[in-house]
Parts: sequence; C-alpha cells; structure tokens
Amino acid sequence: MVSTSLFTGLSGLRLHQNYLDVIGNNLANVSTAGFRGARPTFSDLLSSTLRTATSPNGNLGGLNPVQIGNGAVMTNIDIDNAQGTFQDTGRPLDVALQGRGFFTLTDGLQRFYTRVGTFGVDNDRALVDLRSGMRVMNANGGTINVPVSDTLPARATTSVSFQGNLPARVSGPFEEIVTSGAALLQGSAAQKLATGTAGTGNQFDLSAFVGKSILVAVNGGAQQSITIDAARFGAGPVNASVVASAFSLAGLDVTADDTAGTINFETIQLGDSATLKFDNGAGSAGLLTALGLDAQLESGTESTATSTTDLASLTARRTPYQPGDQIVISGTNPDQTSFSDTFVYGAGNDGTTLQDLLNFINNTVDSSQSQATLLADGKIQLAASSKGEAELSLSIGDAAGNSGQSNWSNFVVTQAGTGPDTATTSIEVIDSQGLAHTVTMTYTRSATDSKVWDMVASMEPSEGTVTQPTIGQIRFNDDGSFNVVGGGTNTLQFAFTGITAAQSINVNLGSSGQFDGIAMLGNEATVAATDQDGYESGTLLNVAFDTNGALSGFYTNGQTRTLDTLRVTMFANEGGLTRVGDTMFVESPNSDDPIFTTANVAGAGTVRPGSLENSNVDIAREFVNLIEAQRGFQASSRVITTADEILSELINIVR
Repeated sequence: MVSTSLFTGLSGLRLHQNYLDVIGNNLANVSTAGFRGARPTFSDLLSSTLRTATSPNGNLGGLNPVQIGNGAVMTNIDIDNAQGTFQDTGRPLDVALQGRGFFTLTDGLQRFYTRVGTFGVDNDRALVDLRSGMRVMNANGGTINVPVSDTLPARATTSVSFQGNLPARVSGPFEEIVTSGAALLQGSAAQKLATGTAGTGNQFDLSAFVGKSILVAVNGGAQQSITIDAARFGAGPVNASVVASAFSLAGLDVTADDTAGTINFETIQLGDSATLKFDNGAGSAGLLTALGLDAQLESGTESTATSTTDLASLTARRTPYQPGDQIVISGTNPDQTSFSDTFVYGAGNDGTTLQDLLNFINNTVDSSQSQATLLADGKIQLAASSKGEAELSLSIGDAAGNSGQSNWSNFVVTQAGTGPDTATTSIEVIDSQGLAHTVTMTYTRSATDSKVWDMVASMEPSEGTVTQPTIGQIRFNDDGSFNVVGGGTNTLQFAFTGITAAQSINVNLGSSGQFDGIAMLGNEATVAATDQDGYESGTLLNVAFDTNGALSGFYTNGQTRTLDTLRVTMFANEGGLTRVGDTMFVESPNSDDPIFTTANVAGAGTVRPGSLENSNVDIAREFVNLIEAQRGFQASSRVITTADEILSELINIVR
C-alpha cells in the first residue's frame, strides 16, 4: 500500500504539472489576437478494490465496497470558444468576427482556419494573412485579388431621377392689366329754384329789402353775402334776369326765365359733395320768402357711371364739357410701341358718352394687343390680349384751353403681365465616352390647365443637341401627388458631339399617386434632378470590408464596387479542431465537415471592419487556477515525501 501512495502522488504531480502548462500557455497568449484559451478536465484512475460489496443476508446487512484510488489523470483539454473583446485598429483590411465562424486561409495545399483577420496585399495583388503569408479564401473557394491599379470604365447615363416640389399656387401666365385708380361716377348738381309772381313783366319786388342781404353757402364752403342794392332793386319790381345778375358766385351757375318768372340756382360741381344753402342775412327776415326760396340744404346725387353716361355728367369734371373740347388719349401697347390721339367732345364730333370714349380708345390702341372696357364698378380697364410680360400703359387728360376740365384718374398696373410659372434645375449626364455634360431642365406650367406642366431639356450647342427635349403633360392629382406623364414619352434623347449613336435617358418623376418623386404643393419651387446612374471613368482609391465581409473598392469617380467576399467557415464541433500554431486551426476527425458560408448567413457571425478580436483569456481566472495548480502540486509532493518517510521507518525495523 505504501508503494501505491507513491504512484498516486506521482500522478498528482504529473497532472498538476500539465495543469500549470495549460495555464502558462493561456497567460502567455493573453495578448495574442484571436487566441482561444484552453481548459483542462481531470479524472480519477481505476481504484483498487479491497472488498467487494455484499448484499443483505438474513439478519446481516449489506456491505459497501472498500476501494483505494490510484490517483488522477488529465483526460481532456477543451478549447474555450467564448467571444473575445474587440480592439479598433483603424486599418481597413483588419477584420474580426462577432459570433460564430472562422476566416479561411490556404497555402495552396491545405485549408487553415483562424479568428485573426490581419490581412494585407502582397506583391501579386493577393489578399494574404500578414502573419503567415497564406492567402485569404473568398466565398467561392478561390483566393481574393485586390486590383490596386484597377480602372473602372465610364458608364453612360440611362436614367435621371427628380424630387422636390412644383408650386401649386398659380402666378402665371397672366395678361397685363392697367386700371384707373378711381371709379367714374355720374351725378347731379345741388339745385334751388326761386319763383316770383307768375306772368310777364317784372315779377320780383325787393324794394322793401334794399340794404338787406342773403347768405349763400356753395359746396359746404363759407357763406357768401349778396346785398340787395338800391340801384337794381330800389325802384320797384324787376324781372328774373335782374335778380340773377346779383348772384355772381364761384361754383354757382344761375339762370333766369323771365317768362316763367323763375331763377334756377345750380352748383357747377356734381355729386354727393355738391351742396347749396340759402339763409337770410342779419336783419333780413322775409327776404328769402320774397324770392320764393327757403333755407333748406340741398345736395347733389351720384351713382356709378355707365357706358351711356355723358362725359359732362361725370362727377370728376370741374367744369362742364362743351362741344369741341378735347381729351388727349396716350400710352404704350404691350409690345412697347406708343399710341396717342385726341378725342373731340360733341355730338357731331367723336361723341359725348363714356362708350364713345372707350370706342375711341380701342381705335387708338393696337386692338390686336389690348382692349379697353368699363368695369361694373365704374373703372376703366385696359387689358392686354395675350398673357405674358408687357409694357402696357394708358393716360387720359384734358387738352389745354378746354371749356370743360376733369380730374381724370391715373392708370395703375393692377395685374402685372407674367409668363407661365417655371422651375429650373440642372444635372450632369455622362455620355458613352465618360464625358460629363450639363443639361438644364425647365418645367413650365400649362397656360390652360394649372395641374399640367411640361419639361424641356437643353444644353450648350457646342456639346451637342437634344433631339427629343420635351416631357409633355406632366399631370398631378388633386392632393398634389404625381399622376402621370400624358405626353406619350418619359424619355429624353441626346446627340452628343463626336458620338454617332443617339443616347436615350429615362426620366423618373416618381410613382403615380405617391410623393416619392416630384409633387405640386405650396408656393415654393424646390424641384431638382437629384440622381443619375452614369459616371465617369475612375481608378481604385481605397478598399475596405463591410459587415457582410464584402471587400468594397472605392474609386476616384465616387463609385463603389464589391470586389470579392470573405469566406466564413463554421463547424458543428469547433472544440474538435486541431491547433497548428499561429492562432490557426485545421480540421480533425471530430470537428465534422466544414460549413462554407459568408458573414450573417446560416448562423455565421458579423464582420467588424477595422478591428481585431482580442484573446479571450481571463487573467483573473487564470491566476486563481494557477494558485489551485500550485497547491495541488505541493499536496501531491507531500504525499510522496510522507510515503518515503514511512518506507524509511519500515526498513529501520530489521536493523
């Protein structure tokens, strides 16, 4: 039994020595990228049986077996497949795997598997593992080449996409309109009638009022005094004309009828502002009665002028027009040519009514370009016949020396002539030789349907011609979404200088009923050609991996191309792989066949570009294991020492 304990202690020494070796290897690789730690598993050895177990017999109970163990042995060293942390390196060709799988390398004869993605490009433009020089395998089982001097050929533009807004509010096309600043009104004067004794002869006897006075207020002005003088009225009754001669006042027209014995007092001014009022002067009571007048305030009337209104009845006139008076008409036609003529008032001349004046204006202007009308509100309007920008103007004024004078209103632009609503954008399109050409696209609203636009493309003549420049009848729905191109085609066609074949470009305006392209909303135009699928030639500028393991090439023309894709290999039993150094593994009979896939497919992990996976060794745990191994080794050595001392005592018995 003593010798057995020696061998048992020896097994413990061997076991813990191997344990220390595993721990030492784990700690040595604590900074090794992609390293996966190991974990040993122990088992006891077959025990020596001193007594077998017996079953109960009669009054005797059963006995357990009596066994002495023969020590321990390391039965397995497992690979720790836990995920390591990540370290960002900034190198575009450094990659790590987050999740299951291995990168696949080859030396041309055998495949190797690793979690370390320290890749680079060798002299043959091959992607290799920088530690071993082995080539990196792609998803198809070949190797990956990086075309560092690659040239990407140009691609001719075949499609242009538009996004943005065309204004829903219509601001053109409009015809230019000029309108008089004030409405024309027709009116009557404020009027009073003085009546004397009926019959012929002298009908007004004012001799009793010599020295007395009458107060007269015209159009709301200050009262003016008329005195009954002795020279005219002291001798007795006089006729109506004598009385009328005494009322020579500004703004007042006085006429007498000696036959009827009446005197008509009438303001020269017409309309609501024309007023007339008589009052007895101080101490002149009874004078108004003697004249057949009263002190009631009289006012004129006014209403909107019509086409039949006589020009002499307009409230704007300061003095009545007389036959032969002249009204000057002048201005400019929409095309900036001038016009001018003189309207002569009178039944035997050019006319007397507003309609006569309008007819004269329409004969004076270029009737093919504009037309004058009288609006319902009494304003005169001159409107251009065609929509678009114009230089239309009109002026009406009295000639110098006229008997009649009016305050004609100035004409102002009440609607500016504008062309149709437009919106312009431009984009560079690429021809088949890789040359860029700036093409301008102009959207123009239809003059007849505000929901319809046309688009016309143009470019510098030196660069070629647009043989099919128009996308016609671009229609929108009531909600502003794009509807359809109703003009029959959504294709532009170009003939570029130096290129024989015509180039067709499809115009993408969006989906019908959607807002994924152009729309017609609000007031602001934001429509723009946002994308085209052509590009100039370019050379490879840089390469980098993405999260799917695709190696992308970035070219000087702004294009990106997938050059190749990393193979990711998985195993049903990753613990069955065999380590071969350089943090690499190879297949073993217990690893099962490799499963070839790519990142993020079939359970494979995600590629992390610009990173490396750190060792998954836990230093704290390894130090605890180190203490455990040390104490186990010490305990086993003490067993051997104790057994040796017992043997020594046994030998000393026979001395």
